[in-house]
Formats: sequence, C-alpha cells, structure tokens
Amino acid sequence: MSPSPAAATRSAMRIVALPLTRLNVNASKLSRPTFYRFSITAPPPKPKVPRTGILARWLPEEGLGKWASHKANQTWIGWGAAPTGSIKQRAFQTGERLMSQLDFEETNLKSLDLAIAPSLNVDGKTGLAGKETEIMLLYPPTMLSGEQSLQNLKALVDERIPLHTRGMYTWIFFAVLSAPLKLIPIIPNFPFYFCAWRTWSHLKARRAAQYLQSLIANKRIVPEPLHDLTAVYAGATTAEPSVASAVDRDVLERAVRSLGLHAEEAKALFHAQEQVVTRLEKDAGKKYKTQ
Repeated sequence: MSPSPAAATRSAMRIVALPLTRLNVNASKLSRPTFYRFSITAPPPKPKVPRTGILARWLPEEGLGKWASHKANQTWIGWGAAPTGSIKQRAFQTGERLMSQLDFEETNLKSLDLAIAPSLNVDGKTGLAGKETEIMLLYPPTMLSGEQSLQNLKALVDERIPLHTRGMYTWIFFAVLSAPLKLIPIIPNFPFYFCAWRTWSHLKARRAAQYLQSLIANKRIVPEPLHDLTAVYAGATTAEPSVASAVDRDVLERAVRSLGLHAEEAKALFHAQEQVVTRLEKDAGKKYKTQ
C-alpha cells in the first residue's frame, strides 16, 4: 500500500525522463527510448569510526570496491597518456571505441550512484529505510503521461536485468579463460582486463536496474510533470501515433541548458540520441526489405 501524502516525504533523489523519440503523447502505451538523469543530493558524511582488527590496517579505508574502481580508472587514464603508438596507448584507443558502442541504456543505468542513493530496507517491507519516501520521476507533459513515464521505466529495468545477468556470467566465464594469459611476460593481459571490465559494467548496470525495480514494486517512484520541459520539447510531438523518429539535437541542447547538465551528462545524452538514430535507420531498412 502506498504512503499517504501526509506520511510521505520527498527524497533527495530525483529522476528526470528525457524521451529520445517523437511520438504522440496520446499514442498507445508503447515504450520509447528514454534517457534518464539521476540526480541525488549526497547525504552528509558519516563520522569516521576507528577501525579495529588485524586486517583493518591493510584494507583500504574507502573499501575494496571503491579502491579497485579508483585504481582501474587511474590505470586507464595512464594508458591514455602513454606514448603515441605504444601498446598501452593503442589499447586505450581501442577500449574507448568499444565503450562508445555500449548500449546507452547500460551506460545510463551505471550513472546511478547507489552509494548515495536512498537505502533499500533490508526486510523488504517498506522498500526504503526509515520513513516512507517518495522519489520523483519528472517527465515532459507534452511528450508523456504520468502512467507512460512509469511504464517506460519499468519496461527498461524488466528488460535490462536478465540481459545484464546473462552478460555478467558470460564475461566471468571468459575472464576465467583469459586469466592464464597473465603468465606471458612483458605484454599486459588485455583480454582479461577487458573481460573483467565488461563483467563489472554488467554488474553495476544490473544492480542499478534491480534497485529501480524494487522502488517501482514498492510504489516509491511517483511521476510528476516537469513543466520546465514543455518549452524544451516544443514541436517534438507528431500527429501520427504510429510514427516514431528521433528528436532533433537542438531539443536535447535545450534540455542540457534547462536542466543544467554537466559536460559528461550532456555527452552521454547526445551519444544516446545518436544510437537511437542508428537503431531507427536499421529498423526502417529492415521494414523496407520485407516489403
């Protein structure tokens, strides 16, 4: 049972839905490609508690997960700064190309920082720790209805969880196979590094999707129109319910300015639009061939 307005409080987390295709707002309940901006106000830092035990002095203070992520990121940056033409520099360029080919949905889910997101209650009864909390799902009212915005998000996580589960176990398998290549001297074990990175990427996206799925199941995500986006999507609807086409880049540039997206978010948004354009062109080509 969802909390009453009097009992519920607004969370420090907000989700903004930015549709990437034109589609009549009164069209069917078809989901559409959507970019999600996860905005979270980080809670104040907790007071440090002295660590005890034999392992405490050896383990990183921020935890093994954050330490490993930071270490991998620094290593990757170092490869990018390696001399032109070197093995590491070429591996960095190849890796950047491969990363640019990831589904934008995966990259989008990974942008949800679960470390500062509202905690899920361990007993699963209320869905969130502490008092009942509402997380706003903000959507452009000229492009979506409240019901459609929530259905789109649900369809996304329901689709991505099994996909990322399969991907995670597949890349774990290949990581195990490639691990012995580390025994080859001098040459870094690039296959293993890539398999480990893909495993981590699928795991992080899967966890984010499961988190959102739990919020939806416990009715903690509440759609709310964001009228600031009305001008952003001006002219982006179509009179034909069955026609879907990518929104123009200028629409997304208005969204960047209106929402104050930082450079990395804007880059991810434009990349998502490019992928949607490519997908629609492929779908149109397939339909043409079958006619």
